[in-house]
Amino acid sequence: MQRMEAPWSADRATLIRAYKTDENKGLAAFEAGKRLKEYGENKIKQFRRLTFFDILKEEVKEPMIILLLAIGLIYGIWGKIGDTVTIVLVVMAVSLVEVFTEYKAKKSIEALKELAQPTTWVVRDGKPLEVSTGLLVPGDILILKSGVRIGADARVLISHGLEADESQLTGESMGIPKIADPIAVDSGLSDRNNMLHMGSVILRGKGAAIVIATGMDTELGKIAGLTQEAGEPKTPLQKSMKELSKNLVWIAVAFSVLIPVIGLLQGKPLKEMILTGLSLSFATIPEEMPILVTMLLGLGSINLSRKNVLIRRTKAAETLGSVTVIATDKTGTLTENKMRIASWAGADEKMLFSMGSLMADIEFDGAGGFLGDPMDSAVLGRAKELGIDRTELRAAFVPVNESGFDETKRIFESTFLHDGRRISVIKGAPESVFAMSAPNAAMEKSLETAMSTGYRTIAVARKDEAESVYGNVGIISFDDPIREGVKDAIAECSGAGVRVIMITGDHADTARRVAANAGIGLSGVITGAELDKLSGDALKSAVRRCNVFARISPEQKLKIVGALRENGEVVAVTGDGINDAPALKAADIGIAMGVSGTDVAKEAADMILTDDSFTSIVGAIREGRRLYDNLSKCVKYYLACKVGLILSFLVPVLINLPMPFSPVQIIILEIFMDLAASTSFVAEPAEIDLLKRKPRKSGEPGGNFMNRSMMTGIFSGGITLAVLVLGVNFYSWFTTGDLAIARTWAFASWLFGHVGLALNMRTSKVPLTKIGVFSSRPFNVWMIAIVVFIGLAISVPGIGQYLNLAPIGIGTLMVIALIAVLATSWMEIRKHFAKNPA
Repeated sequence: MQRMEAPWSADRATLIRAYKTDENKGLAAFEAGKRLKEYGENKIKQFRRLTFFDILKEEVKEPMIILLLAIGLIYGIWGKIGDTVTIVLVVMAVSLVEVFTEYKAKKSIEALKELAQPTTWVVRDGKPLEVSTGLLVPGDILILKSGVRIGADARVLISHGLEADESQLTGESMGIPKIADPIAVDSGLSDRNNMLHMGSVILRGKGAAIVIATGMDTELGKIAGLTQEAGEPKTPLQKSMKELSKNLVWIAVAFSVLIPVIGLLQGKPLKEMILTGLSLSFATIPEEMPILVTMLLGLGSINLSRKNVLIRRTKAAETLGSVTVIATDKTGTLTENKMRIASWAGADEKMLFSMGSLMADIEFDGAGGFLGDPMDSAVLGRAKELGIDRTELRAAFVPVNESGFDETKRIFESTFLHDGRRISVIKGAPESVFAMSAPNAAMEKSLETAMSTGYRTIAVARKDEAESVYGNVGIISFDDPIREGVKDAIAECSGAGVRVIMITGDHADTARRVAANAGIGLSGVITGAELDKLSGDALKSAVRRCNVFARISPEQKLKIVGALRENGEVVAVTGDGINDAPALKAADIGIAMGVSGTDVAKEAADMILTDDSFTSIVGAIREGRRLYDNLSKCVKYYLACKVGLILSFLVPVLINLPMPFSPVQIIILEIFMDLAASTSFVAEPAEIDLLKRKPRKSGEPGGNFMNRSMMTGIFSGGITLAVLVLGVNFYSWFTTGDLAIARTWAFASWLFGHVGLALNMRTSKVPLTKIGVFSSRPFNVWMIAIVVFIGLAISVPGIGQYLNLAPIGIGTLMVIALIAVLATSWMEIRKHFAKNPA
């Protein structure tokens, strides 16, 4: 099959023949698969794939890694060649572990982004099917509805009030009406009003179109060319950790120079001091910190995907733990979005449900199920019970003009030809339908009664071509039950210091009923009309006290989000429609609905809920807090080890005593510090009190990452480690006078001590006994590795000799281990005496 020239000039029958498809049945699945192989995936760019060596190259180019390798080379000039090889191997081992973990995380995120790619509805094998836009092929029949982002170039076959935004291609911000009729063959790109191009968005109306070009053959593909995808920018936390690492480098280098200089002034050997300084630089430079942040954010995104949350932008994983307000919509998020008819009012039930069926904006799948508005599904279900056949109805009422949904009036308006007369029908918001209809006191009273129950209600009206105003046919009220688990989730949010507010387009009474059933605190309901009367300060005050907003337009939703942020709140906003996009972008975290959400909403959002459930948001906040908590513990432990190492050398050199470690021992210690920090804390489960803490706020006491608590933990941990090592080292030195034995005691106490430090830092407030000392598999593996290593190092002569270790016996080793446990146990004791979390 060859691509058709000037498809805009061909009629419908010619297009169907040329692309060998069926307007009603679409392509067969096997034929679509065959064409996918022939034309390739529908992508406009050939993105450069992430490889392991890309990450490795990025890591090796880091200034701190280059500095460490340079230290290894200089070390080779003054020390033993074996020590230089050890340094290089340690750098390679640590780097490769970190690179592999980061590569795995980034590849997983890349895969998750593929899952989050926009989808579209097509007709295949005679039934509607949702497919990834990447699987579209020429000849596919697209189902067009408001909010759909067009995934390929297509020619319109059916248009009922279609209007598209083509600003990404033409720069024209106004919507472009679309027709199905052929146009002149020489029409320019901007004049082809029967064509839809990749990237454009259906603003209103519905219809169908045939795909005529995909991938690089589309107009957008031609413009894009072979441009490579830009890398995702670093998050604020990644940037701050990188900046912190650069600052800490100077501190590490300063001490690595100061300590040898003092030693030289005291008459210690030049060679030993230089090697000690180089080893200290190697061990204390915090080259892994930016990588640790990337790994934690990446693995956090993977964990979230298992909980029905797809992260589209990494900053969302970082910000989740700081959320103070969730601004959620109602339908489908708090409620099941499974409407059932609660009541109806009208002179003729069959007429009411006939007109309601006629106006239903739905499609049918192959199993006879509904794809579309759940209220329309409920109406069709009741119509079927009344013996109304929609196929026969649509044959009797032939569509002349279907305008789709009017966002301003909140109604659907269509015109049909019936028995030679034009019949106009409207359906939607009762106030709009009643405003366009002849006064009807009985119907107004019925509406008042229906609205007082808080159920969602629509009205239907019709008029003949000879009539000037509509006649009210009736009203239908619907009930949408609260989703299971929502009430508990909102209570959990409240306990976590996260306020939940509901913003809906529904009536105040409906909003009030749903809020009460869901457990959202009520201090009144503010409507859109009332909101428009508020000044800036009054609005900020209103959003501070009110949790329910009804009859809110997308523009007003944006105002509410802005006011919340001006109040200093960290706001997560849910949305599913085109006009939710501004609010999603304005929020700290925009959350789109994966099932009901439009492509526009998904692209504007930072994360997507694959199940449209509010409970998934709470799970995401819990994961976000766990991620940030683990990162804090990881950095606290990591820097405490660096501080402990520096103090372990600074104190002896100040009082003119031998150094506790030989240069090669310092190098070996680096492996256990870095690998532990890189792997063990990442997998730590959430503490039981995590959702009982208030959200952190930057700028407030304790809200910044490097806050007083963090600094206290770093220095108290570092001092504990230094006191342990120096106490054991000095005792051995003064009792035996043997430097090798003293250093062996210090080496063993360091290894056991920083295991104890890491174990105690696994929790911040919850006693370790509550979660289990051996509950973390990575920690268990790491501890076993240390015990095996130190056992081999002391018992195997060749290893011990190379590391300058003396044989001290298993009994002595066990005593040192016990001392290390006791020295670090004050942290655990403090947790037990503190006010324990429930």
